[in-house]
Amino acid sequence: MVRLPVSKYLLWGFLPLTFLVVSALKKAEIKSIDLKKKYQSQELWAKNQLDKLSLEERIAQFFMVATWSNKSESHQAEIEKLVREDKIGGLIYFQGERENLKKSIHRMQLSAKTPLLIGMDAEWGIAMRISEEERFPYAYTVGQANDADLTEKVAKMMAQECRELGIHLNFSPVADVNSNPKNPVIGFRAYGENPTQVSKQVSTMVSTFEKNGILSCLKHFPGHGDTDKDSHYDLPTISKSKSALNSNEFVPFQAGIKAGASTVMMGHLNIPTLDNSGTPSSLSKTIIQDVLRSEMKFGGLVISDALNMKAVSKKYGKTDVVVKAFQAGCDILLYPESVTESIQAIKKAVEKGEISKAEIDARCLRVLKAKHKALYPISSKNQLSKNEQTWLKKQMYQKAITLVQHNNNVLPLKSSGQRIAKISIGTHTSSFTETLDLFAKIDHFHFFTVNEAIERMKGKWNQYDVIISAIHPNSVRTVKNYGMPGKITDWLNQIPEQKKHILVQFGNPFALEQITDLSQVDVLILGFENHELVQERVGQQLFGALPFEGKLQWHVSDLLPKGKGISLESTDRLAFSQPEELGISAEKLTEIDQIVNKGIKAGAFPGCQVLVAVEGKIIYRKSFGTTQFENGDSITENHVYDIASVSKIVGSTAALMKLQSEGKLGLQNKLKDFIPEVTGNGDVGNIVLRDMMAHQAGLTAWIPFYKKTLKNGELNPAIYSKTKKAGFETQVATDIWISDAYTDTIYKRIIASGLSSVKKYEYSDLGYYFVKKIVEKKSEKSFDSYLYDELYFKLGLQTMRFNPLNYLNKKWIVPTENDQQFRKQLVHGFVHDPGAAMLGGVGGHAGIFSNSYDLATMMQLFLNKGSYAGIRYLDEDVVSLYTKAQNAGNRRGAGFDRPTLNPKSGPTCEWVSQQSFGHSGFTGTFAWADPQYEINYVFLSNRVCPSAENWKIRDMNIRTEIQRVIYEAIRERKK
Repeated sequence: MVRLPVSKYLLWGFLPLTFLVVSALKKAEIKSIDLKKKYQSQELWAKNQLDKLSLEERIAQFFMVATWSNKSESHQAEIEKLVREDKIGGLIYFQGERENLKKSIHRMQLSAKTPLLIGMDAEWGIAMRISEEERFPYAYTVGQANDADLTEKVAKMMAQECRELGIHLNFSPVADVNSNPKNPVIGFRAYGENPTQVSKQVSTMVSTFEKNGILSCLKHFPGHGDTDKDSHYDLPTISKSKSALNSNEFVPFQAGIKAGASTVMMGHLNIPTLDNSGTPSSLSKTIIQDVLRSEMKFGGLVISDALNMKAVSKKYGKTDVVVKAFQAGCDILLYPESVTESIQAIKKAVEKGEISKAEIDARCLRVLKAKHKALYPISSKNQLSKNEQTWLKKQMYQKAITLVQHNNNVLPLKSSGQRIAKISIGTHTSSFTETLDLFAKIDHFHFFTVNEAIERMKGKWNQYDVIISAIHPNSVRTVKNYGMPGKITDWLNQIPEQKKHILVQFGNPFALEQITDLSQVDVLILGFENHELVQERVGQQLFGALPFEGKLQWHVSDLLPKGKGISLESTDRLAFSQPEELGISAEKLTEIDQIVNKGIKAGAFPGCQVLVAVEGKIIYRKSFGTTQFENGDSITENHVYDIASVSKIVGSTAALMKLQSEGKLGLQNKLKDFIPEVTGNGDVGNIVLRDMMAHQAGLTAWIPFYKKTLKNGELNPAIYSKTKKAGFETQVATDIWISDAYTDTIYKRIIASGLSSVKKYEYSDLGYYFVKKIVEKKSEKSFDSYLYDELYFKLGLQTMRFNPLNYLNKKWIVPTENDQQFRKQLVHGFVHDPGAAMLGGVGGHAGIFSNSYDLATMMQLFLNKGSYAGIRYLDEDVVSLYTKAQNAGNRRGAGFDRPTLNPKSGPTCEWVSQQSFGHSGFTGTFAWADPQYEINYVFLSNRVCPSAENWKIRDMNIRTEIQRVIYEAIRERKK
């Protein structure tokens, strides 16, 4: 016999934390994990352990005692005494926290003669018992999603977290078919109401648990789904024929047994057709031995349901119920209230010959073999990270969410043109609110009850076109009326018929079975759970960023029958996702964090925003640092930056593309075709728009207009005023107003600067001054109004504007330079570029402020060839024309920068495609799109704060190094 050279300290002292027993197995030269050899080692180990145990100790192996890791030391000492003196075989852990649970398991294992079998009810993960943990979707959500691949991944995650804590046995999955929707104890814990569907989920959960080192448990045999009583309080009766049980209740159990379930839990149920004596199934030898063991061929551990439950405890004594459960065939006696006495009672039964010693040995050996399987699991590879777990949960929830009514083409919601009110009723509503705010300006109202909502919304309906009613229950349990915050029909009666009404039920759909008329609802969405990830998914689905694909797997009512569900495809709007969706390594993307933090530490910029979208999905969006090096506020995603020359593409170029899409101009036109009153008919008037937009019209690179407005280094009082007054209504900065007439002087100076005799590529801001005039002439609107009305507002951009102080609190605007040459102040809320400032903050070349998301939206519009969120704004051919190189020997597009043929010497990293385009900005900004790889990358900083002479961002290649990481992540991604 091979004895394992494993010290007690090593074996179960650290087992719950690290499973170092694997090392011990290697020392014992059990190197193979071949199933046959593993079984042989299991047999040897179990026999070896059995030989060490006395009769009492063998009986004690059947006891799994309840314990709480968050209870007092006296409780811990009491449990430790049972482990040390009574030598019980296992513990089932209830409420606690992660750290005190690990400490408790470690302590108890150290006290055990034979390693303890540690169990937990973790149907939706350890969060079912352990506080401050993230839970997994409920079983009915898993069944509603109806995706075996996702079920397998969720089960793997559950197994992973159990193993990490030293839990060997998860009392899951629930194999009950919830054919009675009024069931007070099963309900949301079941995978469905159809035995075939439940079987699919159960078998997947079982096989995955077992493959990943966790013992599974089918419960509650023979089936607790069609009951109207809670066995915690009373004994339910199931009056079904044997054939009915065979075709319904038994089906998932049979599937689970076939899938390799290690254990089956017996429910406390009265089933006359199986045992007409009235004996609960958990105490029935007929049901356990004849049905489960003989007919269904189950050879694993049979576990009683908790023996303190009223269904059995109020009829049988604390000790008697334990003995009866054991005599009936339960190998694990769960939650006994009388331990020492029950061990002695079973021992006496053996001594009297009522129970044979051979049976004790055989069943104890069965328990020990299960322990060996739990203690020495086949190692599981490819552990899932927290990010991967979050992504899988999102997938599961999204699959479950079901659109069951959609009238009047309400969806997807538009980001503008509709006045939207969202009324949340209930608790835990913030995720939905935050997600909706990403897409549109919405008025939010929150009430805790329906009655409160009815009272406080009176008189407000006429302000809105669309009403979103979000019901946020605090429970999914039948016995708690599904946690509903009031009678939903009372609320529906308040909504005016002419309003577009969206109803979202973030909870158990059976709460809506009371509704007999849905005529007051245009859109009805069932979310199944009031979980933050469900709210985030629904928020995106409402605006078309994500699709609806769910089909109702339950018959809720005649209005909500099984199979109902409307599919809606997503639009080409940017969706909020994470790297794992695209097989991209989140760990790889942390290199962006390192580059940014290194730049901040080196003083390249005080803070920044970085956004990366791939295939239309935002997979990285972070804010770093502060608004200023000294006494700055932390940067958030709501802060806006002066994007400087990036304004050229999202301002001037976008406006020209819009006008050309409408047939109002073409790149072949000359300036004099549009604004002869500005340019005249000379050389400047004959500039071809294509040449100007590609920076090869011969214009001077830059004119420091402000210098001629200074007198002895100070602002000339003939040109500037400290207050706004007639003739001085163009604001340059705080307490600085320039003569309105000076705009004409600027244009005269541009024309007077002349053109180079040789047309060659030379970057120049000056052409964009003319673009502003062209747009205003053709649109008959101011430049900023045209862009806002035709693009920014319609796209739902909430931060992209000129002169941000007109619409934002100053605290959300990131300052730029402490300008001591011109304005003699910290430029904060005003455009950094002096020329644009002298035009009142609205320039064709600079002046736009934005956060990373709104800028990424514009870049996605270009990537989508002029379409966004299912709406076409720009002609596809026009976008293609502007983003390609315009002239031989010049990399530039029309307005857009492009990579050089040798990208190592250009504005990008070396891996961008020649199809890519974008622009950089003087203030430390960068936006780049690559159609070949579907990459959309935005970097915003204020590197000029406090000095424009700070070029560390360039010298450290911050922006292009981040871009390099993005492309490396794409190249390395899992296929």
